[in-house]
Amino acid sequence: MYRAIAAYHQTLEWLADLVSGMALDHAALRRPLQRCRLSDCGGNCCHDGAYLGEEEAEVIREVVKTSRADFERLGVDLPEQVVVFGSWQDTVSGPKTATRPSAMKERIAEYPAHFPDTACVFLLEDARCGLQVLAQERDLPPWFYKPVTCWLHPLTIEGHEVDQALLTLHSEENDPQCFEGYDGFVSRTHCGRTCAGGEPAYRVLGEELRFLGDLASRDFIAEIEAAEAE
Repeated sequence: MYRAIAAYHQTLEWLADLVSGMALDHAALRRPLQRCRLSDCGGNCCHDGAYLGEEEAEVIREVVKTSRADFERLGVDLPEQVVVFGSWQDTVSGPKTATRPSAMKERIAEYPAHFPDTACVFLLEDARCGLQVLAQERDLPPWFYKPVTCWLHPLTIEGHEVDQALLTLHSEENDPQCFEGYDGFVSRTHCGRTCAGGEPAYRVLGEELRFLGDLASRDFIAEIEAAEAE
């Protein structure tokens, strides 16, 4: 199954096990959001690249090794090392996609002041993900090469044990990435911030929830709507 939908077979197998018993933060998943518009957000969630699991890092290195010419044709000028070691606020460290300087503040309206002027090396000029575009060109599922945290965004899975996992959506009030000089991440991106008059998050993020639920034969949207009806 996993070979058909993503290049990260071991990662999805682990994720499927996690999802099978995962709890849902119903209140958070009903928070109003606005659908992502790349023309507005400019891919601001990609400003620092993405932290990767070991399998994701290995696959991305191999894809670039065999497909560098395809990325160049798409307009992606990749450095020699596309996966580097990163460390952030003493909360996360490990392999991540490399970044390059980018005039994000100049190009993107309402770009958070605390986000740096950098972008993931796979971010195209039109704000699409080069890894996703390459997969689509090859008639593969759009998230075939895309790291899990990227296609899940702005959703977050807290806890990495089956009986502790919780699917949530961090808000301006509980964004765990708020530090001195850095006023949050998920809740400050265009697709993660609360939008008065927007749609419930579980509807806006329906595609992500369906993909995630299918890994463990769960219908998250139906579960949320049933709880809402009660």
